[in-house]
Amino acid sequence: MSNKSSIEILTDETEQVNPTILLAEEFMRRDMADVLSTEDIERTEEIIYLGHREIDAIKKQLAAFDRTPASASSDIPTGF
Repeated sequence: MSNKSSIEILTDETEQVNPTILLAEEFMRRDMADVLSTEDIERTEEIIYLGHREIDAIKKQLAAFDRTPASASSDIPTGF
């Protein structure tokens, strides 16, 4: 188990958009007359797999965040 604080866990993670969202946006922008090619289908399968991995990673991060005990901070967030 990590001794990192909740904020350290969150700030250590890379920020990115789930690849399945990007793929869906790409397909929505295509002309409706376009038909998916074999390559599109293979790429879609790979991207969906990567999207599932991203969701699993987020679930693990949330679980780690839930296990982190609350603690007071001496820092006052901007805006408070």
